[in-house]
Amino acid sequence: MSLLPFLAAFALTFIVTPPVARFFFNRGVVGVDLHKEGKIKVSELGGASVFFSVIVVLTYHYFIGVGELLFPILALIVIGTLGIIDHYTRLTAVQKIASFYVIGVFLAWGLGYRGAAAYLVIGFLFMAAVNFTNMLAGFNGLEIGTGAIASTGIMVASYLAGESRSFIIASTMAGALLAFLYYNRFPASVFPGDVGTLIIGAALSSAILLGRLYVPGLLIFTPYIVDAVLKFTSAGVMTRETQKPTEVRGGKLYIPKDTNLSLARIFLRQKAMSEREVVRRVWAVEAFFAVLAVAYGVIF
Repeated sequence: MSLLPFLAAFALTFIVTPPVARFFFNRGVVGVDLHKEGKIKVSELGGASVFFSVIVVLTYHYFIGVGELLFPILALIVIGTLGIIDHYTRLTAVQKIASFYVIGVFLAWGLGYRGAAAYLVIGFLFMAAVNFTNMLAGFNGLEIGTGAIASTGIMVASYLAGESRSFIIASTMAGALLAFLYYNRFPASVFPGDVGTLIIGAALSSAILLGRLYVPGLLIFTPYIVDAVLKFTSAGVMTRETQKPTEVRGGKLYIPKDTNLSLARIFLRQKAMSEREVVRRVWAVEAFFAVLAVAYGVIF
């Protein structure tokens, strides 16, 4: 298995991200960095560069003979496009859930899964995965760094299992995310937007389903699941607008009283800390489960 997908996606994303960020910033597509005391405006939808790079690299491999990548590519194109549409039109929760579920069923069919039970389960799991990678976000580098670690874990698990097709998908996503992290890490000069976070779940799910990497996949997604459960049990279904933002005082983050929980806020509930520190702790949690996924591949 070659590292060409990783290197190509890394190089392409690294080159494309600055002009993409400038394009959106100059057109007023910006977000406010809520965890900076100056409330700095940052270019949004920068994840379009990740989206573009991943599609280009995977499409290249499809045309050189890896035909099984067709349905993952199509699923990623639709998911990424929905991410862009959502930024401008704010799709409802029902619209997004239904769309992701249908795409999951389509992907399952394209990858050779058959039967109503398979479509029901895979459609639900795909929908959940795409939503969960979109939810674990909010701090500079959090969603991109966590996604890069998760993708690397699936990449190694794919290698150990001899699943070259899954390896191509995971390594492509890992390379693209690591390159984007250079610009998205603290202090971020660009935000990924939904287009950048939704495709993480879509790509990881595609790699897991294509290679039948169910146990490593479950381990990789454990931090995302924990984050989602904490949010749902403490606040139910919510939007970014209804969530109480973390407060910034003296360079440290404080969570408001009687607010919703998340994986990051579990650490902040223990003590106030800098944005970098809380992000690194979440990365460490994901890295731990990525190591478990790799260990499973080594042992079994």
